[in-house]
Amino acid sequence: MKTKQKIIIVFLLVLFIGASVFMSFNMISRPTYEFTYTDNYKDTGKSGYVFDGFNGNGSTSEIHIGHPYSKSGGNWVEDKSADVIAVDNYTLVSDEYVKYIYIGPGVEYIDEQAFVYCKQLRAVYVDDANPNYCDVDGVLYTKDMKTIILYPICRCTQLVYDDIAEYGEVKNIGLDFKESFEITGKDDDELFTSLHKQIRDTNGDDFTRELFDELLERKVAAPYIGTYYVLKEKTENSLKVEKAWSCDEKYTIENGVERIAGNCFYKCDRLVEINIPDTVKEIGNMAFFKCYGTSLLRLPDSLEYIGNDAFSYCENMKYAVYIPKSVTHIGHHAFYKCRNDLVYYMGAESEDGIELGGRWQARSDNRFDADPPLWGMSRDECDKYNQKLYDEDAKAAAEAEKNAQQNDNNSNSSKGEVNTLFIKLIMIFFFIPGFIYIGVQVIRALFKEDFLMTARGKKKLEKLKEEKERIHQSYIEAGRGGEGEEAEPGGNEEESGKGGDE
Repeated sequence: MKTKQKIIIVFLLVLFIGASVFMSFNMISRPTYEFTYTDNYKDTGKSGYVFDGFNGNGSTSEIHIGHPYSKSGGNWVEDKSADVIAVDNYTLVSDEYVKYIYIGPGVEYIDEQAFVYCKQLRAVYVDDANPNYCDVDGVLYTKDMKTIILYPICRCTQLVYDDIAEYGEVKNIGLDFKESFEITGKDDDELFTSLHKQIRDTNGDDFTRELFDELLERKVAAPYIGTYYVLKEKTENSLKVEKAWSCDEKYTIENGVERIAGNCFYKCDRLVEINIPDTVKEIGNMAFFKCYGTSLLRLPDSLEYIGNDAFSYCENMKYAVYIPKSVTHIGHHAFYKCRNDLVYYMGAESEDGIELGGRWQARSDNRFDADPPLWGMSRDECDKYNQKLYDEDAKAAAEAEKNAQQNDNNSNSSKGEVNTLFIKLIMIFFFIPGFIYIGVQVIRALFKEDFLMTARGKKKLEKLKEEKERIHQSYIEAGRGGEGEEAEPGGNEEESGKGGDE
């Protein structure tokens, strides 16, 4: 390779590495809050600050949008002498820490893509004095209630917190308890250490001190979407905790809404049911993208527009979809990656007059085309078809429940049989042999020494008796011999005395 070519390659390599380092450093060093001043925001004639960037961290769980922030002494300080008039698109994207957003009264424009996929977001609260926006229990709407802008991904968590705060238990959302455990410790520090270890060892979840303090204060803590640790009882040196999952979150869009904004329900995979009012005319791009849990969406007769990827990856949508004849536009990939056997009942007689985007239907990856939709159908026909599916699912669920109950009964019966067998085995191998042994020994001691003995045993017993008799006789003989030796001197004296008399 020529020297000139080597130089060029080295130069390009250095340039690439330098650009990568610069971009990485730039991303890391970006400030937490980013604001831009404008004299004429998008030709509206409005001047003020635009909130157009946020780079969160674990210490920022709330954002108050009303005035710009600036860094002072290492801290972000709110400048109340100036106003934020707008929140730009993609200001918060895939944020992992923010739980609550508060919108001030002076914010006049919020881009529909301002808060995309905030993974811990529980609620967006809007000041009552704001003329353009409002919230309904933490869900963001325009003030005129014509558009729903954002449904927070973790709204289910806020419902759980609100329920426990108000009722002491969860009422407005399904909660499936999985396990319970008790933690002991002499103080809160030891309780936290024990709880942290228990959760890490058994579930692999991270449980911070902040979550522990929240658990003590609010009786519930949620480290992840749909995961809850509920405090059931606390004493001075113990905690009783239950781990649970949310399983059947449902939501009804407010009546009068005409438009569902793009990304509104983006990746809200805990939602199993979403009720759309008969006033809705438009469903925006990716409005229900990856709503895995939703099995059926009823599209109202008022609907006219379905955006691109509106229902993409709604993989659990298994019931037939009725698309009313009022619909004039279905965007590309609108139902992409839904179930391959999803049936479409079309109110229109044909596709004439409907703008159809490419691959708007779900289809398997190994097919060029999806099954054609059913044209000129009524909603009643679609409902009848779905009713059959409902009945089949209900029958299957009942059968599954019956089998589960039967399995439980069999399991309990098996447990009972195992317990009975265990007792019998104990009786057979311990108590009964013991009683027999004691009885035999009593009879041998009182009545018959060779009771229930084998021939070999009896022979041993005879030998033992003979040995005992031999030993006994030896003692007797030894005693007799001793008496003779003691009498011998006396005899001699008598004999010598007689001899002397004589």
